[in-house]
Amino acid sequence: MESEKLVDIAVFTFPIQAGVVESILSSENIQFVLNNQNGSIIAPGSGARLSVKNEDKERAIHIIREAGFEYYLLDAE
Repeated sequence: MESEKLVDIAVFTFPIQAGVVESILSSENIQFVLNNQNGSIIAPGSGARLSVKNEDKERAIHIIREAGFEYYLLDAE
């Protein structure tokens, strides 16, 4: 996944929220990177940024919306 273009699709305020979405995306075989997982603990408001391969972006957004986490999506389309 290193050589493929990654796009940020969501920012989570608390690590537990990111963990739930991690589990859901893993179960759907979507590869992702979660940066700054503990940032909200150290610096409130910074949040954990979720990135996926560009080719998986729309599918991941759909899955996150279906799971009820649309509030955290960066792409509000």
